[in-house]
Amino acid sequence: MNNSKPKMIILADIGSLKITCNGFKQIVKNLESRFEIATCKFYSYVAKRNRDYNEYISANGFATSLPSDSRRRNKLDCRQVIDAADIAALGNIDAVGLITGEGDILPVIDLLKSKGIDVYDINVQPNKYEYAYTDFITVPTSALREGYTAPAMKQQKKRAPKPVAAKAPTTENEYLNEIKRVVDGNSIFNKYRR
Repeated sequence: MNNSKPKMIILADIGSLKITCNGFKQIVKNLESRFEIATCKFYSYVAKRNRDYNEYISANGFATSLPSDSRRRNKLDCRQVIDAADIAALGNIDAVGLITGEGDILPVIDLLKSKGIDVYDINVQPNKYEYAYTDFITVPTSALREGYTAPAMKQQKKRAPKPVAAKAPTTENEYLNEIKRVVDGNSIFNKYRR
């Protein structure tokens, strides 16, 4: 009988969930009671902004990915989706823990589950796709950064519609009157009538 724990990979978008490194370590420690954490990969990682993670990532040999421009449009890091698809293709992992943005992660969850891989949502509160996950892992609010906000996305200012000016009454153009008279034809008929 094999007593080994199921293997889990954590794919964490630390730009979407503003969690401190100590908070993340605590989550990993709690998960290690149920899973063998094979590795973690961090998305939206910026060494200067995420200084508290630098030593932890380096000491454990975890992978990182810089912020993606696609995340502004999708609210989901496309490389996180690609990595999850690679994990599904390899099939050597039992579970995936996802810390994601608000984008449509449902196709990835379905793909992983179709390969027999359990998918866990790691977040402060369940999202709208909670029904699709295997389970929910709560992040306590005490693990979040204080005073940190993600870079604001540019929002276009809404402009008030321009007022529509009332049309000024138009005077008849003399050429237009002449054209109407000619087209009417009465003057031509009157000229040739006997």
